[in-house]
Amino acid sequence: MIGFYPIESSITAGLCMANRGGSGDLEVLSACNRMNLISYAQISSRLGGGIVLVIASIVFSMMV
Repeated sequence: MIGFYPIESSITAGLCMANRGGSGDLEVLSACNRMNLISYAQISSRLGGGIVLVIASIVFSMMV
């Protein structure tokens, strides 16, 4: 969409959203030697965490 190679987009969108936040982003990006993608990884982590919280609040409100 914005000029990433497929492997770079899968790293930032998939792996960085599913890790432990900022320290997980550093671990994933340093393991694959792509530290220049840290800003995109931070955005992915924060958006992913927010989406999880919104979905969880909707699901838990339906259970009550």
